[in-house]
Amino acid sequence: MTTVGLHPPSDRRATMKHGRAMMRHGRKVVAVITALTLLTSILVAAEPATAAVDGVKALDSAATISNPRWFQDRFAEGFRLYIMQSTSWGSCAAWPNAEPQLKMALDAGMKIAVYTRDPRCWAGGIDAAGPYVDQLQFFAVDVETDPGIPVTREMIDGVAAMGVRPVIYSGSGQWPAVMGASTAFADVPLWDTNATELDPARWAPNIDSPPADHYGGWNTEGTPRVIIQQAFEVNLDGVRIDLNSVRGDFLK
Repeated sequence: MTTVGLHPPSDRRATMKHGRAMMRHGRKVVAVITALTLLTSILVAAEPATAAVDGVKALDSAATISNPRWFQDRFAEGFRLYIMQSTSWGSCAAWPNAEPQLKMALDAGMKIAVYTRDPRCWAGGIDAAGPYVDQLQFFAVDVETDPGIPVTREMIDGVAAMGVRPVIYSGSGQWPAVMGASTAFADVPLWDTNATELDPARWAPNIDSPPADHYGGWNTEGTPRVIIQQAFEVNLDGVRIDLNSVRGDFLK
């Protein structure tokens, strides 16, 4: 027996009509999904990226450096900040080498900053920069167990009054020994220290290494350190320096 069809002609026409309607509906659904996907892509692309903060190579040193080429070589290696002790050791008097060495660093393309081991010498330390005061990135108030001088608000305000950004240098083992549990200076940017054994040849700037310790009200989401001192007494072409990473967005 030959079967013409499973349904009478009227049913077949209805079925075909329904099928065409379903196809049109399906195309509309695909179009809507495509439009939504495109809109989502646009919105995601428009959101600001939260990229990690770049670390920049910095060095600090109290060493005598007489050759301009030394600074030029450091700049070629990626160092962008030179931090020097600007007063003579054990004194608040200007170090005779302060101005010449700051000039050599600037001439090489580096930025500059200064500190004094005794924080009470802050005014003399800034004056020691001479004609380069206006180019100082900051003055660091040193809070260490040696000499163990507490920082005061007068020091911080005095530095700022001289037109220089104040920064506090300390570490999680040093600050409590000198300042106890004080968080009164968390508004001042922190130059953190946590030196570890590292291979200078493999060292790359990283503001997040080593992981930051919480102390003094710093190293929170709102008060991250701006510099981290990562290695002591590294010999670079005959000059002893300390290696640091500084936040690129902190430098002016």
